[in-house]
Amino acid sequence: MDAKARNCLLQHREALQKDIKTPYIMDHMISDGVLTVLEEEKVKNEPTQQQRAATLIKIILKKDNDCYKSFYYALLQEGYKDLAALLHSSLPVVSSSSGKDAVGEITSFVRTVLCEGGVPQRPVVFVTRKKLVNAIQQKLFKLNGEPGWVTIYGMAGCGKSVLAAETVRDHSFLKACFPGGVHWVSVGKQDKSGLLMKLQNLCTRLDQDESFPQRLPLNIEEAKDRLRFLMLRKHQSSLLILDDIWHPWVLKAFDNQCQILLTTRDKSVTDSVMGPKYVVPVESGLGKEKGLEILSLFVNMKKADLPAQAHSIIKECKVIF
Repeated sequence: MDAKARNCLLQHREALQKDIKTPYIMDHMISDGVLTVLEEEKVKNEPTQQQRAATLIKIILKKDNDCYKSFYYALLQEGYKDLAALLHSSLPVVSSSSGKDAVGEITSFVRTVLCEGGVPQRPVVFVTRKKLVNAIQQKLFKLNGEPGWVTIYGMAGCGKSVLAAETVRDHSFLKACFPGGVHWVSVGKQDKSGLLMKLQNLCTRLDQDESFPQRLPLNIEEAKDRLRFLMLRKHQSSLLILDDIWHPWVLKAFDNQCQILLTTRDKSVTDSVMGPKYVVPVESGLGKEKGLEILSLFVNMKKADLPAQAHSIIKECKVIF
């Protein structure tokens, strides 16, 4: 476990031991695969609630970053938002005890949620940018289940869309923050008729079981009202992702009391909408090591085996040294 995460647990141990009830917390952690049934029994055998909480924290302190994150998300899911807030600033950036970024297997829950929500798959050549993903997740945490906007902005080609998709490719994060799912809309440059079609398609997708059968909305205002109704009645705990927003007037059509993550080249697009707003800037260049990692994936070689010319290639591609 990261030293920062460990120190945070130690610092707030007394508050955690005093307030948490362990059974449901442990259910989440067992589901995430970070706590064993034997460890659960050890906790349950303690005579008092505080002793059970103390034993659970002792077990967590001996584990890795994944366990810390699972414990944090379990607190959120069980309504301990104040306690989760104590741990939030120390959420580990890397997800495994080996210190490597976790790209591994996606759970069936995540796969289903992303497929149903139209979230793009990872590109063939993919490198992790965990610090940025973590920053975006932290901004979404700040919405705290209330309507608001998180904006990922940067130059064309800097990876904004990939980062948005990676943000929700996280089992514990989705379960804790957006159990109602995610809904991806590729917006791009649109005129009014094009925007209306995007809204119509989204409304149809949000009401696939036709719980509220109606004709398609005929104009943008009607579509905005329909979207508001569907999000409030059927998808309260979900996230709407708007990819590639160009103009503020387009964003107004989605200003309907939702939690929204958007990508754009212009961070001022949210100036015309209401609610809390957070921004995550993305630099246009990649560091030297990331550049070498991408090149090694392209040529199907280990990074250590790349020839000396590789450094010249990534420098020519404007990688930041």
